[in-house]
Amino acid sequence: MIDAETYAAIQQLQRAYGDVASRAAWDEVGSLLTDDAHLEFVTSSGAVFEVDGPEAFAEFAAKMAGFSFFEYIPLSFVVSRGADGLLVGRTYSLEVAENEAGDWTESYGLYEDTYGQVRGEWRFTRRLHRTIKQRITTRRA
Repeated sequence: MIDAETYAAIQQLQRAYGDVASRAAWDEVGSLLTDDAHLEFVTSSGAVFEVDGPEAFAEFAAKMAGFSFFEYIPLSFVVSRGADGLLVGRTYSLEVAENEAGDWTESYGLYEDTYGQVRGEWRFTRRLHRTIKQRITTRRA
């Protein structure tokens, strides 16, 4: 079990990631990831995207443009201490977006997370995302 202070720090990290993603402030992601962070995304179509490090992730995420509205919402998470002393957990999330054509997407996902500390602050060292369910509502003319 982890203490309340550590849990609050992970919760703050989760919310900071949501803020950066919602604002598309990818230049700020370096404060949320370790330098050797590995991120993997498995889409609803089965396509897999892997990215290593904050700079590569910022470049990757910046290519996800074309939304007139986007918000990433961490819904809930659990965290515990792993065998190697790092923290591990799961984060359930919702991404809502509207593209420039007016189509609306709701994407429910699961992150499997590993956390590490950099100068006393918790950061993501690994994030594996899988889309659980996605709903797309097409704008009718």
